[in-house]
Amino acid sequence: MFKKVLPSLLIVVSALCFNLAWGKSNAEALPKKITIGLTPGGKPEVIREQAIAMAKEIQTEFGLPVEIFMSTDYSGLIEAMKNKKVDFAFFSSLTFVQAEDVAGAKVLLKRVWSEPFYFSALVVRQDSKIKSVDQLKGKKVAFVDKNSTSGYLYPQVMLKKKNISEAQFGEVVFSGNHAQSIEMLEQKKTDAVAVFADDEKGKTGAWTKFSKNKNLKFKPLWISDPIPTDPFCVQKDFYETYPKFTHSLMFLLIDLFTQNKNSRKYAEVLGTHDLLPATSKQYDPVREMVKSLNLEVK
Repeated sequence: MFKKVLPSLLIVVSALCFNLAWGKSNAEALPKKITIGLTPGGKPEVIREQAIAMAKEIQTEFGLPVEIFMSTDYSGLIEAMKNKKVDFAFFSSLTFVQAEDVAGAKVLLKRVWSEPFYFSALVVRQDSKIKSVDQLKGKKVAFVDKNSTSGYLYPQVMLKKKNISEAQFGEVVFSGNHAQSIEMLEQKKTDAVAVFADDEKGKTGAWTKFSKNKNLKFKPLWISDPIPTDPFCVQKDFYETYPKFTHSLMFLLIDLFTQNKNSRKYAEVLGTHDLLPATSKQYDPVREMVKSLNLEVK
């Protein structure tokens, strides 16, 4: 059953029978339901499909309704946690730092696709005549979202250091997600894109993951310093009320990842390489970036 909640999508998975094992082994009461929030950072339809399947497994384990909140942008997910419309959320690095400050987000786990860190990259087609960041002046550049860590903000730190402003580009557009940015670059609807990279040399990244034309080659003009990978968080008040349940859910997600790692059943939601415990301190590099850009936390 799908229930549309503008500007986001709330997916309600039908409730299953109560899991008596929980009641026998835990004095803590179960919440009446939980809502898990995500942003469509890659392929929204794949993320949605995997999230629904994951929600069904969670409610089979705990016997309570699980809803999936698909936010259309990063700020919408922060606002949803601030208003307690979501109990858990898969944030980007930056949105976690912001949500921690304004929405009571508490980090639990972090998704790993290649390494515990990832990178931001400015990428062009291999056949482009653009050889350096300086040559982007007067060109069309696509970013993901103004709250995207790798798809906008880390490139802004670099551009600031080079004294290059957005006004010097021919045009600036925002695609909404990394997959769409790569599609725009493939179709020559933009000259360059800012997207995530998996490694410091830019061997793999959004362009290798989302490119539909496997014969088309791309080249990074710039690779950022390491960025801590995206965290899975809980709303602080929910955690204080249901700490045992929260930790049980953490362990269940790790189990789901481990059991389905080879099949990549939940790769778009839980990552592909690992799902690890995380701490707030690990995101200090992102806080330094926020400070460097004088970003306002909303």
